[in-house]
Amino acid sequence: MKKLPLSVRWQMLTNDLIRNHARYILRRHPNKKHGALLGGPGSGKGTLVVRLGPATGLNPLGMGDVLRREDIQKEYGDRLAAMSKGGLLPDPLVHEILERELKLPAYTAGAIFDGIPRTLRQALLLERTLAWQGISLDWVFLLEFDDEELVERLTHRRTCPNPNCRRTYHLKYSPPAVANVCDACKGPLIQRKDDVPEVIRERLRKYHEEIVPLRAFYRARGVLVEVKPPQGSTPQTVFDTVIQHLKRKAQA
Repeated sequence: MKKLPLSVRWQMLTNDLIRNHARYILRRHPNKKHGALLGGPGSGKGTLVVRLGPATGLNPLGMGDVLRREDIQKEYGDRLAAMSKGGLLPDPLVHEILERELKLPAYTAGAIFDGIPRTLRQALLLERTLAWQGISLDWVFLLEFDDEELVERLTHRRTCPNPNCRRTYHLKYSPPAVANVCDACKGPLIQRKDDVPEVIRERLRKYHEEIVPLRAFYRARGVLVEVKPPQGSTPQTVFDTVIQHLKRKAQA
């Protein structure tokens, strides 16, 4: 932990004390598992988390989908405006929404976090929330790709806005059967406002700033697995790699 600032190490120690207090004094040790997926915009976290859900028995908690949901947009309104410009939302706001989501019955067995944490502060806040339950993240996967590959992926991405569908397509590698029409629900596909080159590059710049301390934090916690798929890797290849790591962890 020597690469982490003293203030961060102090918060980690505090979280450890809270977790032990919750487990051994308050007798809180729910049978829950939690994991997280980290990676730049367009790295395939959303596609991966949908497949990992059935494979692990945990429901995905995609923070991007939550923040774009109609009820969240209506309730928080202008407080979410930074999203459309490629900016990051204030950490306390993101955590406030996350804590509310975690109380839903869908996450009784745990969750796979996608799109959170994005900053070190978010990671510490999430750890504190889980610590009061007597638990912590069991694993964190970091998906790493070259920036240009991520730009290419996102500019060709099309999304189904139907909240009951949310399927994504790539115009080059996995296009819909009918142009601009979702195969599943037959609704119109859209290009998200943040899937244009200038916004993507700004998102990547901010991502690179934030991932350095996050990487150090989860390395120190001993839960980080860094996955670097070869260029052009398919979602199946990435999924198989992650599943193999989870199987080895379960056998350890």
